[in-house]
Amino acid sequence: MIVFGSASDKDTYLPLVDSVKKAGLSYEFKVLSAHKTPRELRQAVADTNASIFIAGAGLAAALPGVVAAEQLRPVIGLPCEAAFSGLDSFLSSSQMPPDIPVIAVGVGKAARAVDLCIDYLHGMNEIVLVKKDSGLEKKYFEKCKSFMEENKIPFAIGVASKKTDHSKVYIEFTELGKKFKENQNTIIRVLVKEKTDKKDSLKFFDQLQDSYSVALNSYKNAAIAALQLMNVRGRQNDLLSTIRRKAAQKVLDSND
Repeated sequence: MIVFGSASDKDTYLPLVDSVKKAGLSYEFKVLSAHKTPRELRQAVADTNASIFIAGAGLAAALPGVVAAEQLRPVIGLPCEAAFSGLDSFLSSSQMPPDIPVIAVGVGKAARAVDLCIDYLHGMNEIVLVKKDSGLEKKYFEKCKSFMEENKIPFAIGVASKKTDHSKVYIEFTELGKKFKENQNTIIRVLVKEKTDKKDSLKFFDQLQDSYSVALNSYKNAAIAALQLMNVRGRQNDLLSTIRRKAAQKVLDSND
C-alpha cells in the first residue's frame, strides 16, 4: 500500500508508483493525511490486505509513524522535500520512538523503497547482527543482541557479506560521521552517538540518504524492523504482537 499525505507530494509519489508498476508489484494508492484525515487513514490501513507499506509526506511527516502504530507490517518512510531540503520530513520519518519502527529511506529515494519491497515480497529468512568489537558500536551491538535474546527474536551474528544475498537483512551499528563500506545487501543502518547537538542532525541526515535507517541509537527499532521484514508469511505475528503489547503496557503503567 502506498499512502501519501498530500497531492502536493506528487513529484515524489508519481515516480514511485511508476517504479512499482515497472517492478510488476500489485499495489493500492491513496492520498490521506495523518493530521487532516486521521479517521479515513485508520480505516484504510485496517481494510487493506497489503503486506508492506510505503508512506510519505513533507514537513512534519507523521504519516509513516501513524501507519506503523496502527499495524505490525513493515513501513518504509519516504520523505518528501518541502522545507530544509527535506530534513524535517526525514527526521519525522526516522526518529521514531522505541518499539514502533519505520524504515526510512533518503529524501525522494523512491527506487530504494521499491527495492526493499521486492526483497521483502520475495522472502527474507535471516537476521544477521553485524559484529562490532569496540567502542560505542560494540555497546549498541550488545544492547541489540540482548534485546533480541530477551524477546526470542531469531538472529545470527556475522559480517555484512560482500556477496549479494537478498534473503538476509543485516543490522549494523556505526558511529555518527563514520563512513560506511559500500554494500548491495539490505542493511538497516543504526548510527550511534551518546551526546548530540543541533549540528549532529545534519550529519545524521547527510550520512543516511542512501541507506535504510532507523533512529539514532535505536537498537530496538532495528531489531523489530528486521523481524517485520522476515514476516511476509505471518509466522512472526504472535511475537510481534507480544512486543507491541509490552510497549503499550509500559506506557499505561506510567499512569499508576
